[in-house]
Amino acid sequence: MPSLVYLDHAAATPVRPDLLAGHAARCAQFVANPHGTTRQSEVCRRAVAEAERRLLVALGIDWREAQVVWTSGGTEADNLACLGVIRRSATTVLVDAGAHAAMLEPCRQAAVCQEIPLDGKGALQLAGPDWAAAGLVAVCHVNNETGAVADLPALRAVSRALLAVDAVQALGKVPIPWREARLDLVAVSSRKIGGPAGVGALVVRRGVALQPLFLGGGQQQGLRPGTVDVVGVTEFSLAAEAAVAEQAAHAARCRHLANRVRTALADEVCFLSPETGVPHILALSLPGYDGAVLMRLLAEQDVVVGAGSACHAESAQTSHVLRAMGYDETTARGQLRLSFGPDSSEADVDRLVAALREVRRNY
Repeated sequence: MPSLVYLDHAAATPVRPDLLAGHAARCAQFVANPHGTTRQSEVCRRAVAEAERRLLVALGIDWREAQVVWTSGGTEADNLACLGVIRRSATTVLVDAGAHAAMLEPCRQAAVCQEIPLDGKGALQLAGPDWAAAGLVAVCHVNNETGAVADLPALRAVSRALLAVDAVQALGKVPIPWREARLDLVAVSSRKIGGPAGVGALVVRRGVALQPLFLGGGQQQGLRPGTVDVVGVTEFSLAAEAAVAEQAAHAARCRHLANRVRTALADEVCFLSPETGVPHILALSLPGYDGAVLMRLLAEQDVVVGAGSACHAESAQTSHVLRAMGYDETTARGQLRLSFGPDSSEADVDRLVAALREVRRNY
């Protein structure tokens, strides 16, 4: 039986083997409630503080500039960033037209929500929006469908509003310009970098006031009540540290694999990802085919890819990202998303190419 070719790392990357190896020991070590008053609670509380320090260091952020709010994942972090500002102060919001739904939908709760348009390569168009009116600007650093990278310093140059950034696909893949773009809120996720699922974080610049989404015991300075998962945040921070350390090597390997796909399929598909995008995400389209059907047929050959955002895989609607980029319905419907990870190889790419050709012949 052939081994599985897994090319859907933008949806979820398998947990790093080194984290798996130490997971049971961490579960045995961190058994107490970190918000309690016992000696064991203090051990757990210090572990959470160390995880915060480690994550901030990985992001290149001084602890005096920001605090970390631990969440259940990138979706909650995006929601807290956007709704936390909107419910407290902002009435006018500018949001990236290609943003993940976890950012786009909360922003639409504002009294006034305007979308920042994209060009055909997925770049934010900065000339049109009314930047002076906005209390909050919310954008994706790396688009989760196409891999297009937003120019955050250029965005900051035209806007003085609070700047919330979905960096879920950026962490460990490209540098996040915290200081250069004076970011205020940064959402990140564990499962995209080989950490455990169900863990995320919102990095909040000190002095930025948020309205909490939940009410409860007042944990995490009242911004996110509930008991912090000590093992989860510890492993997330370790994964972040490793991902940033391996960032350059990972990018080079993924760029090689993406170029191999582009060369092999140059005359057979339409590539949707810009050449300047992150190397680990490669979106393509087979116009006239249904990407969701192609994805399932490929899975029957043990080749796993995505069809746009994993969060919208069951939706009958075509990608709002591709619509914002100006692609027609036929091209958008034929979308597939390849995303490479630490174990992706040339052999995986070759099997993908062969399987895709066979699927097309038998479609």
